Amino acid sequence: MRFSGQDSPAPILHAYLTSPLPAETIEKVHSDFASTADNQVRLAVHDNPEFYGKAAEEIRRDLEALNPVVDDFLLIGEDVSETGAVWYVGEWVTDEEFEAETVRRSDQPLVWRMRVMIKAVPARWIDYSIANSSIQEDIDSTIDAWPWDPNSPVRSYGHDEFPREPEPQLQPQPHSDGWRPPAYVIAEAGEWEEGPGNLMNVDPPQERVYRLKKEVAEQHGLRNDWAIGWRPGAGTDGTEGAMSFAQPYL
Repeated sequence: MRFSGQDSPAPILHAYLTSPLPAETIEKVHSDFASTADNQVRLAVHDNPEFYGKAAEEIRRDLEALNPVVDDFLLIGEDVSETGAVWYVGEWVTDEEFEAETVRRSDQPLVWRMRVMIKAVPARWIDYSIANSSIQEDIDSTIDAWPWDPNSPVRSYGHDEFPREPEPQLQPQPHSDGWRPPAYVIAEAGEWEEGPGNLMNVDPPQERVYRLKKEVAEQHGLRNDWAIGWRPGAGTDGTEGAMSFAQPYL
């Protein structure tokens, strides 16, 4: 899938709620993240009730069941409004890391995870993406001693740089109702689906309507609402079987 008529957007870091949160709390998470992301990475927050109350290992296993390739992700808990911190979840701990005693031995598989202030997340994601640092190196500043024990109390990475401030009274902002212009996409064959026109109440009526498949939309931080579609213009590379339409952002 490609974005049409605009520069390719920044990569996406996916985040998952581990408990239900009000819309204003999620909006504050987005705002804090964007304030330091400098448009180099976008945040997509997913509210899947099946993840409520689950440990990081369970959620990573569930995600891998859907797609074997799972990048780093965030877990957002009910305490985020008080702490301003989330869990940054990385790869599985390897046998070699257990044997090197960098991690306290466990009978169950473990994933690397670090408590981190939301405003510190973009820089961590960027550094990890270019191998400028690693979650293991950064965990060192959040614990008192090695081996790392995921069940021991920890400090939040970035707490000194981004201390939690009292909740301000949010002022109305453009698109404060959550609306933002949609993304215009060129979906390749196999990435989109179609349905009868009566799935949309539009004038003039449509014979067929189109949308991204759910997994493709979520991968790009989009919702797969039904939309009016059109074939990409001749001369556009890789358009055989492709369809263009607009999709709203998550």
